[in-house]
Amino acid sequence: MHTEPTPADALPVPPALLKAPAPAAEPPPAVIVFGRDERGRPHASRFMGDEAAEAENAARLMGLYLARANTELLRDLAARLPAGRLFPSGRGFVPFVKAELYERLLAATGMPDAPMPTRAASKPADAPPPAGAGSGGKGSPDAPGGAAKAPGDWASIGIGSIVLACQGPMEGWWEAVVTHTRADDRFVLRWRDFPDDGEITRARNDLGLLPPGSREGLG
Repeated sequence: MHTEPTPADALPVPPALLKAPAPAAEPPPAVIVFGRDERGRPHASRFMGDEAAEAENAARLMGLYLARANTELLRDLAARLPAGRLFPSGRGFVPFVKAELYERLLAATGMPDAPMPTRAASKPADAPPPAGAGSGGKGSPDAPGGAAKAPGDWASIGIGSIVLACQGPMEGWWEAVVTHTRADDRFVLRWRDFPDDGEITRARNDLGLLPPGSREGLG
């Protein structure tokens, strides 16, 4: 009796191969770090779930709140927030956010609306003096005027000036303090609100000026 060969796709399959692949483990929920700074301005950012321990430590050092995005509402709010960054110092970069979004975050978490404690808001001892103290240059306490100044034009930028510098793509412009000048018409700066982020260098034409008459950032 003649029989047709069994097609390859009809051969018995070992039971081990019939098992469905194990579902991939779901990543831990994102965490949200948020709060107001000493001036009452709202900050908030999201961190990946596997950064939860580091983000919790940063929130504690900075006097901010932390919430896990473990509900649909909080996941939606987290998706609307800018991504934060963690620094070797243990602190983090938590940008400004719009008041409306911050208020929704407070309502979703039930946290009180209060500025961060003064102790947490204070700058570390090695932060640069905002007015270029000890330099004797423009804007230093022992120079005429005494306080940090916003230059009226690019030619007036010098040590102690408060200017705007771009943090990076999609991260916006932030207040920075000029700490040194260089011969190639470039400046060394420190972020005014994030001194732990270290120094940056920018060319004169890559800096922005505060709006005329603005007192923002001048103390």
